[in-house]
Amino acid sequence: MSLHCLLFSDDERAIRLLRLSFGDLSIEVEPCTDLDRGQKMLLEKKFDAVVSDCELSGGPALLKTVRKSKHNRRSIIFALASAEIKMSEAFQMGADFVIYKPLTTERVKRTINAAHGLMMRERRLHFRHPTKAPVMLNAGHRPQRVELCDLSQHGALIDAGMTLKKGQLVEMHFRLPDTEHDLDVTGRVTRSDPMGRSGVKFESLSEEAEARLMQWAVERSLEVPQPAPAAKAPERVEVPAAKPIPDALEGIDFEVEVIDSSNYESLLSRQRATLRGQHHAAVKILSFDNAIPIINQGKCRNISELGLAATVDQDLAIDGPVLLLVELPGVPKPIVLHACVRRQEDELYGFEFVAVDSAVKELIRECVNDLPVE
Repeated sequence: MSLHCLLFSDDERAIRLLRLSFGDLSIEVEPCTDLDRGQKMLLEKKFDAVVSDCELSGGPALLKTVRKSKHNRRSIIFALASAEIKMSEAFQMGADFVIYKPLTTERVKRTINAAHGLMMRERRLHFRHPTKAPVMLNAGHRPQRVELCDLSQHGALIDAGMTLKKGQLVEMHFRLPDTEHDLDVTGRVTRSDPMGRSGVKFESLSEEAEARLMQWAVERSLEVPQPAPAAKAPERVEVPAAKPIPDALEGIDFEVEVIDSSNYESLLSRQRATLRGQHHAAVKILSFDNAIPIINQGKCRNISELGLAATVDQDLAIDGPVLLLVELPGVPKPIVLHACVRRQEDELYGFEFVAVDSAVKELIRECVNDLPVE
């Protein structure tokens, strides 16, 4: 399940540095210098990430095109920018992350590593896993038995043996392959071919069914193919089973604020000036080890608008991207925050928020005001 990135730039040094950094994470890069060609590629192919050089005349236009394209409106977008372009301006163009020139290896790797977890999560949610299973389909007439061809958390490909009308509402009942769980979903036909195969996008399913589908999809995405026969079989590597990702992680749209390393001292100053409230609540930390999601349990010590401190009994990589599932006082459900590990003292870790929903940010601010000062 390799990742793909469209790189729009004519800066040879930037291209070389970005290709090396993306390559370290097994992300394939397709460079492009022509705006028309880049826009055509966005219309024809799915990219997990898009990098657009805003110093190139068509750079800002390409940024705006990404969000309008059918295949790439949820891709992770990086803007390469000079100091003249403000971060807020880049975000208004559609960027999720901003990397300022002149590029440095440390700056590029820190930003890409922070975004990698988001790219993997997005790919898992939409990757269609080939499978075979019977489905009871109700397409407005009496239910009939059809075959499931592939499945993702958000849709499926079925072989109905007949042509279904695009936009048609259908009901599906099937057992999740290789499990004991039966699912009932309602979906809409998005495409259909003369051979009777139709794509269905799920529109209505229970929270339990949604969680089952996410867990099933993540577990399938981590399966390791068997090595080809050889004179001497290579040693088999055992991959730990993936732990289920909490269903609260689904549906979170992030507004990303990336802090340039040149402003790191000012960030520390802001952190010291920001009110930190004592907060001793449970926190779950979702990290990635070679793209395998790992969930650790922790105990929050304090929290502010910019980050939190928590004790964790497992080692975490400094500057590594994580997702935090945090309980807040008076809030019925835990909130989800994208963060990076910034410091460690024994079992105490400091996390900096690098992606946060504006409504969640306001919620944290209100809660901190009611907490004892750290």
